[in-house]
Amino acid sequence: MRSLADLTLVIPAYNRPAYLERQIDFWSQTDVKLCILDGSRESAPQALIDRMGPNVYYRHLPIGFNERLVMACDLVQTKYVALLGDDELYAPHGLRDCISQLEADNRLVATVGRSMFFFYRDGEIIAHQAYEKSQNLVHTFGSDIDRLHESLVDITRTPYLLYGLFNADQWKTAVRVSYGRKYASGYVYEFVFHLIATLLGPSIMVDSLVWMRSGENPAMSSDAVNRKIGIGEWGTDPQFSEEVTYLIDGVVGAVVNEERLATDELRNAVRRAVEGFVAYSLHKPKRPIAHWHRTLYFLARNTPTVLKQLLKRNMSTGLSKVLDYRGVPMSEAVEEMRKSGVALNETEMKSMEKFLIHFHQRLAIS
Repeated sequence: MRSLADLTLVIPAYNRPAYLERQIDFWSQTDVKLCILDGSRESAPQALIDRMGPNVYYRHLPIGFNERLVMACDLVQTKYVALLGDDELYAPHGLRDCISQLEADNRLVATVGRSMFFFYRDGEIIAHQAYEKSQNLVHTFGSDIDRLHESLVDITRTPYLLYGLFNADQWKTAVRVSYGRKYASGYVYEFVFHLIATLLGPSIMVDSLVWMRSGENPAMSSDAVNRKIGIGEWGTDPQFSEEVTYLIDGVVGAVVNEERLATDELRNAVRRAVEGFVAYSLHKPKRPIAHWHRTLYFLARNTPTVLKQLLKRNMSTGLSKVLDYRGVPMSEAVEEMRKSGVALNETEMKSMEKFLIHFHQRLAIS
């Protein structure tokens, strides 16, 4: 079986000590490297630190998410790297498939695998496939500017690069420029990362289950994910115009330094990309589907938990699709993904399901 020793997972942990311990326990079964930069108010328990293996670099740094992510660029020494949330997981089998693709084609800067959303409920793991529309771009191996333009035509079909597995050098370039600057809108950072990573070279979808995206905890708020100002507002408000110029200059500088494109051509392409995404972001909340999702969110927040659980267990398949509720037991989600052509290791999936259930059982009695 292919080793994962050439891969570092960067985990910017924050105030979830039980989930941090889960990461340590899960990855101790592999030779992957962990770079855990913990922004929590208090350090991890000494007992946990003492049992971290030689593959784990842990440092307590009660500073912002952005600063920790940039710091990771100086710490990662492996050939490959990927970002991982402290409550999320990657499937080792999928990571190995991603590395195989990168090693087989030196044109690639990154690979992105298939994703499964999961959470715990009533003694079982509920899951469904996420980002299933993602696909390779037509211009994956063509012009960098054509690839950038196409990646923003329909963002739902574009590989989710922030959680891709990268060649370390390109990842560091993208992180340093995107998260190493300050923007009023937290949504900007991931957008800048996407721009740079897309321009630096081709990335492809790997039809293997890789990212296990957690729905176990509420979303965290920080400078990096400040949701008070959307990109649409940010990009059209004159008070942020200097930040927009700053963004364009940063992306152009990062890519020109890689000697990939002429400055004027690149600047025009990046400016068009920013203008197009800002316009998309302004329009997005006005779409009928957005109004429907807000209605569902309102109902979900105001319906008693017991009633919600009863409805979810007894609703028809058709109704569940209308209500955008796709969760099924993880074993069923795995089978659905397998039938749709997603590669996965069923033994590994059963082991991960068991591992997650055991974690929540222990969490409930602790």
